[in-house]
Amino acid sequence: MTAMKKYAVIWCSDASGDLELQEKMISAFGRENEEWEIIQPVENDFLEKAFDYSGHVISGSPKSVIDDARTPLVSNLLAFLRGAAQRGEGPVVGLCFGAQAIAAALGGQVGRNPSGRFKLGADRLEWSNEAQVLFGPQVGAGPTVLVQSHGECVTTLPPGGVQLASSQTIPHEVFLVNGQFLGIQGHPEVDRQFLQQKFMAYHRALFDDDEWVRVQQESQQALDPERVIALGRRLLDAGRLPATPQDISALPA
Repeated sequence: MTAMKKYAVIWCSDASGDLELQEKMISAFGRENEEWEIIQPVENDFLEKAFDYSGHVISGSPKSVIDDARTPLVSNLLAFLRGAAQRGEGPVVGLCFGAQAIAAALGGQVGRNPSGRFKLGADRLEWSNEAQVLFGPQVGAGPTVLVQSHGECVTTLPPGGVQLASSQTIPHEVFLVNGQFLGIQGHPEVDRQFLQQKFMAYHRALFDDDEWVRVQQESQQALDPERVIALGRRLLDAGRLPATPQDISALPA
């Protein structure tokens, strides 16, 4: 009998967490006959147990990988990511802050959004030529629209990073590092109701009335996260994705 695979959501929000959002992440990336657990970088034994999983999905966070780099949450998370890279095994999907943590840990750069303003709403992604070479033209065959909620973003990819998708807001919406780490700046796990009732309520004070009209309009867009979720799930299943055309040719027939 095949052993049940065990995965972890690395939860990077407050200590109590948000059960609804945790469940949305597991629902998006999990499958039946898998075990999923929530672990937190602030826990004292995080680094001892974090490698005992078949793969990880890292959540968003109000923390900043720049401003909060010395906090236990951020420093422990970056240490885990560097350790996973050194081991060369263990697929990791990073969402929003999680994507930024991947970049920061592996030699990339994170900074403020190019506009200098907080992005809240939804963005349509444009898949790169590299993504379509690596994963087939179907990745760009239809719209990919994700919820967005971030003031910072990945400004420079780490060595071995491949840009997979961009938007009008930022250049690195989806990226892959060494075939092991998938960064997704948006929130494919979040639906319109959660965006409107939670994210928008939390960040309302950041916007004047004119800007808020734009946020409200974007929040009405139809979301289409399936291609991004499928790519993350493919990584969790396979353990590694092709990062160059040469990797594709080396795959078994």
